[in-house]
Amino acid sequence: MGCGTNAASLEAPNERNQVTPQRVLRKGWLLGVLLVAPFMAQADATIANVATPSIHTGLGASGAVLELVIGGYLIAFAVLLITGARLGQTHGYRRSFLLGVGVFTLASLLCGLAPSPLLLVLARVLQGAGAALMFPQTLSGIHLNFTGDERKRAIGLYAIALSTGAVVGQILGGTLISANIAGSHWRAIFLINIPIGAAVIMAALRYLPADSPPKVRRLDLPGVATLSASLLLIVLPLVLGRSER
Repeated sequence: MGCGTNAASLEAPNERNQVTPQRVLRKGWLLGVLLVAPFMAQADATIANVATPSIHTGLGASGAVLELVIGGYLIAFAVLLITGARLGQTHGYRRSFLLGVGVFTLASLLCGLAPSPLLLVLARVLQGAGAALMFPQTLSGIHLNFTGDERKRAIGLYAIALSTGAVVGQILGGTLISANIAGSHWRAIFLINIPIGAAVIMAALRYLPADSPPKVRRLDLPGVATLSASLLLIVLPLVLGRSER
């Protein structure tokens, strides 16, 4: 029995490290799911820039409100990003990723259906919070599931997802508004996230490995409040200062 057990324990790591078509395919899907988060977060940071004239016409939003439609997302994202990374450590990156994508998708639906400028701003803030939760889990997932050259390639693709997301956001936003699908005008730039988010959640449930039991379960709430308030005081003037001059 002892010899059989030892042989099995020696063979298991070798089997896990074997490069097979199935393993490569599964790793590819895993990485693809993870890379959607930075791509979507960056795309929605810029996609509203080209929609401000349409939002102004459709909702009668003032210039200050339009600044908040763009800035509210960026502020929530910047202020909560570190907290999102910490939640990934305390509650598991997979669980945090799924929650972040879910919040982001729900907020996108609320943005697309917003009947007033105020509700659109609030939905954009919630969308930024969802992005802040899902975004840092990508690097955590890469670190936990890839090693050596695979990790280097994954980080390279992560950088590409970041850069292309910002560019594609503006191009896609202009295209959707010009197409005016079913008379949706600017709303289409947010509603398009719903099928994408739903597909990402289903793929994540299938391809992201279960979280290991975290070593630390406690979130430092006073520290989170202090850090968030400090970042808010720094980021808020940078994002909205131009309109107040």
